[in-house]
Amino acid sequence: MKKKPLHKMTIEKLAQMSQREFLSIHGEIGEFRGEVKEKFERVHEDNRILRRDMEAGFSAVSESMKTVIEKLNDIQKDVIEIHDLRGRVERLEKKVGFAR
Repeated sequence: MKKKPLHKMTIEKLAQMSQREFLSIHGEIGEFRGEVKEKFERVHEDNRILRRDMEAGFSAVSESMKTVIEKLNDIQKDVIEIHDLRGRVERLEKKVGFAR
């Protein structure tokens, strides 16, 4: 078997190899950074849309709650009035002797 001749490694060759590797890694990191930035921009946009939709939804719920509270207040007034009228009717029935 014949041995292959060894190529002599010089400082210059080693420096060139190191430089190529650093440039390669730098390029890969740059690509990765660009991808991450793009994805964060998409997430930011999605969050903006979500916030807008949630604010609109909360605003609609708030308006609905105001309407419900107003109606409940009206019902409460009616219940108080009915209770008062029922008491008056019972007193009048007792006065006239109308038995239930």
